[in-house]
Amino acid sequence: MMKKGIKTFLTISLSFILLLTISAFIISEPKPDFNIKNTKQIEAISISKIETENTALGSFKSVMNFQQSSTRNTNKEFYGQEIRIKDNSNIDQILIGICNNLISRIEVLNKGKLIETKELGFMNKMTWGEIQTMNIIFYDQRDSKHQGKSKITMRFYSGTGFLGDIGTINLDLTKYGDVSGDKTISIFSKPLDIETIKSEPEFSNLSIWKNYQSFD
Repeated sequence: MMKKGIKTFLTISLSFILLLTISAFIISEPKPDFNIKNTKQIEAISISKIETENTALGSFKSVMNFQQSSTRNTNKEFYGQEIRIKDNSNIDQILIGICNNLISRIEVLNKGKLIETKELGFMNKMTWGEIQTMNIIFYDQRDSKHQGKSKITMRFYSGTGFLGDIGTINLDLTKYGDVSGDKTISIFSKPLDIETIKSEPEFSNLSIWKNYQSFD
């Protein structure tokens, strides 16, 4: 009876701690500065034109829902967000997201030429057909917590992501110089080994936080 009572107490305590942690996370997250639920018709969204009360210059966060039902497509496809950067002679475009062969991927381009690629396999199982979330954080040299440096990070997860990411990837952009120029965000899907994409995913509920203060 005593062991059962201890086990029950520990279960209740852990559940309470979990609830408090999730609640604190939800409460601390500010509302997005921009949101659009239907992303099918959107064009590139200019970060500089988004109004905000946030003060962490040099950073933004963008989050969107992702759903892909196809699991039988053997051709490699790449889905995610495109960030375009002005006033940098070394880099003007970043593609970041996931591929249908269960990897996270980043492409860095300049004037249409691919200059760097990074890939990382998923850490956890992805359930095709379910709604997942892509969470991207970008900061440049103006960010007070990372002065002189720049970096882009993506998390891909189900639900709140509290129990772990399906996939994650990041890239230090400092070597490309000043990336503090105006930026735009758009959504892309593209094939990597054939000319046309065979299975278009569903994107929805795109939210953007300008001057976002990350917790890391």
